[in-house]
This record gives sequence, C-alpha cells and structure tokens, in this order.
Amino acid sequence: MIATEMESKMTSKERVKKAIHFEGPDHIPHYLPDGKENDILWVMPDLASVEEPWRNAGGNLWERTDLWGTLWKRFGSAGAGETELRPLNEWKMLKDYKFPDINRTELFEKSVRKMRENPDKYFLGEMPYISLFEGAHNLRGLDNLMVDLYEEPEKVSGLLDRLTEGQMESVDLLSGLGFDGVMGYDDWGMQDRLMIGMNLWNEYFKPRYKKVWDYAHSKGLDVWLHSCVYITPVLRAEVEIGLDVIQMDQQEHIGLEELDREFGGKVAFWCPVDIQKTMIFGEIDDIRNYAKKMIYHLGRFNGGYISMYYQAPEVIGHTKEKLAAMSQAFRKYGKYPVETE
Repeated sequence: MIATEMESKMTSKERVKKAIHFEGPDHIPHYLPDGKENDILWVMPDLASVEEPWRNAGGNLWERTDLWGTLWKRFGSAGAGETELRPLNEWKMLKDYKFPDINRTELFEKSVRKMRENPDKYFLGEMPYISLFEGAHNLRGLDNLMVDLYEEPEKVSGLLDRLTEGQMESVDLLSGLGFDGVMGYDDWGMQDRLMIGMNLWNEYFKPRYKKVWDYAHSKGLDVWLHSCVYITPVLRAEVEIGLDVIQMDQQEHIGLEELDREFGGKVAFWCPVDIQKTMIFGEIDDIRNYAKKMIYHLGRFNGGYISMYYQAPEVIGHTKEKLAAMSQAFRKYGKYPVETE
C-alpha cells in the first residue's frame, strides 16, 4: 500500500530527478518507443524551420549546408552525413566569419507548447549552440583540429572560448524557457581508445566544460552529455567536474561491470541496449537479459539509470521485435528494489 501511494504521488519530473541524484525513484524513468507513458520530454531546437534541407546532388548523393556554413554530404536520403567543406578550413577565414545567431526562442516555440500541456514531465533541452569538440572540428575539420591542438594553441583556445560563450547563452535560453536539464554532444572515444590524450583534454576542454556546467547548475539545471565509445578516462574527469547524466549508446566497449565499478552511484546513465552489438547480433532473449543487467549494474544505486532507445533504429537495423523486447524488459525489471543480476 505504501509503495502504491508513493508511486501515485511521484510525477515524471520527480522520478527523473530522483534517478539522476540517487534519491530513490519508484522505478527507473523511461524513454521508450512502445507507446506507453514516458517520463522525459526531450526537446531539440527546431532547426528545420531556419536551416536549408538536404538536397539531392545527383544519383544517391545528398548534401546540405548548415547554419554554421559547413557543407555536409551523405549517401542515401537518411543519416547524418559527414562534413565536406568547413567554414574555417584556414585560420585566416576566422576574421570574416560570423557565428550564427542560434540561441533563439522561436526555435522552441512548438516544444514550449508541449511542455505547457505536460507540466509533470521532465523537460530535457538540447543546447542550440554546438558542443565544444564537435563544434571546433565541424568548423575546422577533424584533421586540421588535431594538428591545431599542438601547433595553434592560442587560436584553438580562442575558438573554444567563443563556443563556450555560446553554450552559456544556450543555458540562459533553456533556463528561461523552463527546462530541467540541458544536453550536449561530444564523442570522445574510438573503439578502444580516446580521440585525444588526457593531457590535451585537460588543457583545452576540462576548464571550459566546467565553466558551462557550473553555470547550468547555478541555474538549477541538470547537465546531460552524449558521448561514445570507449570514454572511461574522459568520463572520470567529466564526473569530477559535475556531469549529471551520461548518454551512451555503446556500453559494451567498456563493459557494464566496469561501468558499475568505476561510476556506479557517481553519474546517472541514459542508455539503450548496446546499439552496435547486442541489439544487432543478439537474439530476443539476449536483449532481455542485457536490459536486466543494465538496470542492475547502472541503476542499483537508489537510482542511476534511465531507459532509452536509439532515435533512428531503422537506419542501423534494429527490428521492431527487438525494440519491443527491450522495452518490455526495461518496464518489467526496472522497479525498485532492482533484482540481482
């Protein structure tokens, strides 16, 4: 009876907050594609309203230029694509470059209406201003930036400072619109190692992340970050400077047991079943068992885990049957106290 009363009184917003801060949610919060109730209203800026669409460039090649002036190309009519031409391909181009006015309220007008219609949900907003590493290498090109970190430290620092200012403006915008958490994206890992050494990460990125995240916390916002694949050393540092939630799509490159030992109870996880391994190569029972293991290893700390699915499952071969099995397992096993592994 007591558990039922607790559950009936706990809103989605409260449930997510308690999961993030290890304060005892009634069950793991959900963000799943099964048509049942979810706890998070995940909002991205409506860039489609101000950005040019993908255009066919002949045959199976598609391209578009984003608001930052970066040309993207891809094969096929779906997918994120890769950068082809960068607006800061040469540093001399910086003096005439105009950073886009992207921290705009109108990009969230439709979403704010949804928020008003669903006041009990947890509102997670993607920061309009591009993340630090992703932003820098989209503007300069990844190959250029890797050299710049050694040969052009002042120029890199200046660019990252400008991106940091933009992210703080995003925090102001989302805070003013009533969001509960802010999210950025920076992939730091390859299959078995980091993209850059920790000495470079600590020099260039750690203080700037901390500046943005401290500012978000001062506004009462939780900080969420997407990052894959092998990221253990970076994640250790990110937790140290205040990261609240890590969104990982591929956990098997580190291992659930290792994530449990290293980060359990220190940072919350927002993850689907590993999108590259178990969701592709596993059978239905493998997916159910992996979901159960995730709940135990990541969420047994009086909170710490939030369910999720990959946003474009059809692009990477996730079948409806496998998505259904994952969703069913998360809802079945994600109640507190969680079952043992």
